[in-house]
Amino acid sequence: MLYADVIIPLGVESFFTYSVPEEYEHSVTVGTLVVVSFVKNKRYTGVVYALHTNPPVGFETKPIERVIEEGFALSASHLKFLLWLSEYYMTPPGEVTRAALPVSMRLESYTSLSLVNGWEEKLADESELSREEREIMGVFRERGEMCMAEVEKLLKRKDVYVAVRALLEKEIIGIKESVDDLFKPKVERWVRWKRKFSSEELDGILDGLKRAKAQYKMLCDWVYYSDEHHVECLPRTEFVQKIGNSVAALKGLCERGVLEVIVREVSRLEVSEEEVGEVHALSEAQEKVLGDILGCYWEKDCVLLQGVTSSGKTEIYIHLIQETLRQGKQVLYLLPEIALTVQIVKRLRRVFGDQVGVYHSGMADSARAEMWRKQNGTNPYPVVLGVRSSVFLPYQRLGLVIVDEEHESSYKQKEPAPRYNGRDAAIMLGKMSGAKILLGSATPSFESYQNALSGKYGFVQLTTRYGEVMMPELLFVDMKEYRRKKMMKGCFTPVLYEEMKRVLENGMQVILFQNRRGYSTYLQCDRCGSILKCKHCDVSMTYYRYRNTLNCHYCGSLRAVPAVCQDCGQGHYVNRTPGTERIEEDVKQYFPEARVARMDLDVISNKAKFRALIDDFESGNLDVLIGTQMVSKGLDFERVKLVGVMDADSLVGFPDFRAEERAYDMLMQVSGRSGRKGERGKVVIQVVDRQNRVYQLVGKEDYHGFYTLLSREREMFNYPPFSRLIQIELRHVDEVVLRNAANELARQMRERLERRVCGPAEPDVSRVRKMYRIQILIKAEQGLSLSKLKIFLKQKCDELAKTPVGKGVRVYFDVDPL
Repeated sequence: MLYADVIIPLGVESFFTYSVPEEYEHSVTVGTLVVVSFVKNKRYTGVVYALHTNPPVGFETKPIERVIEEGFALSASHLKFLLWLSEYYMTPPGEVTRAALPVSMRLESYTSLSLVNGWEEKLADESELSREEREIMGVFRERGEMCMAEVEKLLKRKDVYVAVRALLEKEIIGIKESVDDLFKPKVERWVRWKRKFSSEELDGILDGLKRAKAQYKMLCDWVYYSDEHHVECLPRTEFVQKIGNSVAALKGLCERGVLEVIVREVSRLEVSEEEVGEVHALSEAQEKVLGDILGCYWEKDCVLLQGVTSSGKTEIYIHLIQETLRQGKQVLYLLPEIALTVQIVKRLRRVFGDQVGVYHSGMADSARAEMWRKQNGTNPYPVVLGVRSSVFLPYQRLGLVIVDEEHESSYKQKEPAPRYNGRDAAIMLGKMSGAKILLGSATPSFESYQNALSGKYGFVQLTTRYGEVMMPELLFVDMKEYRRKKMMKGCFTPVLYEEMKRVLENGMQVILFQNRRGYSTYLQCDRCGSILKCKHCDVSMTYYRYRNTLNCHYCGSLRAVPAVCQDCGQGHYVNRTPGTERIEEDVKQYFPEARVARMDLDVISNKAKFRALIDDFESGNLDVLIGTQMVSKGLDFERVKLVGVMDADSLVGFPDFRAEERAYDMLMQVSGRSGRKGERGKVVIQVVDRQNRVYQLVGKEDYHGFYTLLSREREMFNYPPFSRLIQIELRHVDEVVLRNAANELARQMRERLERRVCGPAEPDVSRVRKMYRIQILIKAEQGLSLSKLKIFLKQKCDELAKTPVGKGVRVYFDVDPL
């Protein structure tokens, strides 16, 4: 008997053994997707981890119910990579599999209800049923099989459970466990000739249709159109638009054997409309850097390219991609944000055409499933451009991994598990595949920079902008002084106002950066000073003026703005710390002629809207672009001559050891959007704490000096890159229970780990969705075995869960938190 160890896509640690029926013994291999029954006969799509002939001891195995798709399986190397993610990030393999596979490829059953066969015989008289039971019976007679949620929706009631239960006990309705189809290909209906007709045959057909005027006209129009455009068939929707909008006429011609409607499977993936051109020649500086990178690859698998903003790193990437494709290998090109794919994909497709595939979580699930199939098939995309989730795709001959803007915190997945870092996962994927890895950034992460300085990575620098364009002029403006003198124009200091006026009068463009959404970051009472907070989370609510509501960005709850303060009952709420919505209002007030657009998550809800906005700004249809961190990363607009940072202090003031590093990165990156072509650009940075050392270091534009200064402090306090961190977060609805559990866990860990244990401590937001949170931080110095440390931490957390003090407490691990 053959047995299979299967990974179930749930948060369970172990694998589960199932028997393999004889009919599937030849089709079930390691990596195959199979349907299995798990816990109360719920069905899931599992992944076969191993095959063996050892029967499990102590229980009877359930059989694999069916193979999802013959011939489709994860490769051994792909499965190995997913299991590495599970082990390294302390996440059950089922949760990694759940994150890796598109929804339509990891099915879960649902409970559906229907009338049982012969129910009439069991029910002599419907008067025996209650009114609620009769209503439910009527719904099932009319609709047939339904799930509980549909029954509640149709009856517009939430109390149907008791009546449904009674009908189940009377065996009038029954429960059916079923699994949705794995993947339905997208199809289109086409209209074509039934066969090839001669001119004489067509004349005879037309003569026979003279009394059927609609069919006669449709056939005449089709003969004329097909001859003129030299086509044999058309999509049905296009046929209806161009030939005739008569379903009956089309049906009649099909019944006469003249035309036929066929079904064709079509791809959901984007098709390139770009004309393929030649690769641009590199400048002398770029040629030298490219040679240095290739030279480093003789000794190192991973190279860090530090290039100032607008230095032409993307063109170097394109030359490396071209060389990799020439070798018959694949390329993975990672970006930190979905938004960046719009501009980059255009540049890549101008060179590589339909060889470029795009993958990200913003795609429809059906398109993601199709991308999976293509990459696992015989004709995969040679180049995949995507965000962090792209590391989960199957790669058959990966030769190059490019991680652009490698310093970005967006590469880190925070919720839900697995809490992986896309950059680090891509590096490991490259090493497992024998591929070369290139990390690119103007402001590298401290971890990557330290690895480069220590010789672990190759290191190459590009210190000048392409075309010898000068770096932008930085102006730091003290808002505190202008506020005191009451010289502010809304959110603008006089300096930023005058610079905007000059740039707009010259027909150039402006980008305004504010890393806060909404109209006001929070509302505060003008009498007692209290701040309006979310009822479910320990965080202030953001005010949106256009809909006059308060919104929590953690749980999504909405509420109206109270007329008076809810604490003192006398004061009124006033706006504090403007967001992008308020800045947009001020721009329209002070620059009424300017064409303005906003780029944040509130207005950019899908890729189409983002693409349209980018195209408008790129073509000069917009003058001012206001945005959050979306506008700071990798965008290339040649007419932008001014960047305004509205409130730089909000970037620095976080109680986090990485706050200064992130603020420096953000200011340097957003500054790099100015003056990328032609004359020198300007950056106006509005601050209150003018003496903050971050602003001094940004002004010097000396990244190595910045790193040297901060790394001394990091090393002294044993923070990355001189140690590794593991964060343990505990959650519970009762704050007292949570604190007791966290204190007990920390005490037990300190018995062995001593000063490596920091906390317990409350995070910035100590309650989310009514769940209280407490964190314990573990610092692992260099040389300490991480694998042994993880085993110890899991053991202690498992022991806590079995004690009364830890009952009901949820524990989450975050390895290398950001």
